[in-house]
Amino acid sequence: MKRAISALLCAAALAVTVSAAEARPHHRYHHRHHDHRVVQQPVEQQPSFFEGFHNGIQQGFAAGSGLVERARQFIGDTAYQVGVRPTLWCSAFLRKITGAQDVDDRAISWEKHQHIAPQVGAIVTMGRRGGGHVGVVSGFTKNGDPIVISGNHGGRVREAVYSRSRIRAWVSPS
Repeated sequence: MKRAISALLCAAALAVTVSAAEARPHHRYHHRHHDHRVVQQPVEQQPSFFEGFHNGIQQGFAAGSGLVERARQFIGDTAYQVGVRPTLWCSAFLRKITGAQDVDDRAISWEKHQHIAPQVGAIVTMGRRGGGHVGVVSGFTKNGDPIVISGNHGGRVREAVYSRSRIRAWVSPS
């Protein structure tokens, strides 16, 4: 009798474990594919937050779209797949896709580039003075938060929304 109850409890525990695992959403990043939930808005439809920047946005959209497409080719890739060293590699990823040679492995090193208006194709720096993160803007949400493609986001190249309040600088990729 004890064996039957023990076997029944083990089977029930296994069923609960399997059910819980199956219930969890599986987020897999596929090699060289981007998340289709992220929608790039045309510049003309940007929120009023950006209206004060006028022509800079329109010029940036045309110039930045090629950079965004280059960055999207690596979405889901690890540092090894990108071909850069596996530590502090967000800046190395951007150097690879932009060809910039005047920056180093620190996100803040991009801030010496020309500061520009928020726009698709802009490089954004985030975080503290001594460290931080850097990526390329691929679009904006309805409320004006940038959608950023960056390396070393959870160990991979990812496209994600960042709050405007986290952005330290908007700079030119070259």
